[in-house]
Amino acid sequence: MNERDKRRVGEQIEPGGRPKAPGRLELLQRFINSYNHDFPCEWDRIGTKEKAQAWLRQKRLVAPGDRISDADAARLRELREAIRALAIANQGGQPGAAATDIIRRASGGAQLSVAIDDTGRTALEPTRRGVDGAVATLLGILHEAQLSGHWSRLKGCRQCGYAFFDRSKNRSAAWCAMSICGNRTKNRAYYRRRRRTSTR
Repeated sequence: MNERDKRRVGEQIEPGGRPKAPGRLELLQRFINSYNHDFPCEWDRIGTKEKAQAWLRQKRLVAPGDRISDADAARLRELREAIRALAIANQGGQPGAAATDIIRRASGGAQLSVAIDDTGRTALEPTRRGVDGAVATLLGILHEAQLSGHWSRLKGCRQCGYAFFDRSKNRSAAWCAMSICGNRTKNRAYYRRRRRTSTR
């Protein structure tokens, strides 16, 4: 994969050509994948206040006039990594206390109301603007996905932490792409076994 394609990962393309998560959960998936820990730090889409503002505006999470501070961008990055930890825990583990504490703190300021459209369909919508509203929207999507059962299929790759939607029947997918992280993991295990046998 060339650099141009790597920079598109998480937005336009998915590793291994996987389909994105369904419905509003795709937005939360993209939030988690606004940074991939295998890539340079400067590729973080919310790595600075300017980048965070551009990303949030593009996703319509903030209004054009809303300003994002350095502290806001740092808060978003902290929340992103905490939600990533929850997605990694969907591989069969437990999220760390630090991750759940961060989400608990964020939810304290997340004010949501129940909106209803003309067809009678309801959704949780933020009552505040700016970053507080963006955080509320993301946490509302997390809550909805847990209620629908879709959340357990959004997993963090065991190798790189990238969030992917597991569409397998038995929900057994472990890596963002078998051709990338799956092979990397298997190759490492193979070389470890070889080293052990050669030192005997």
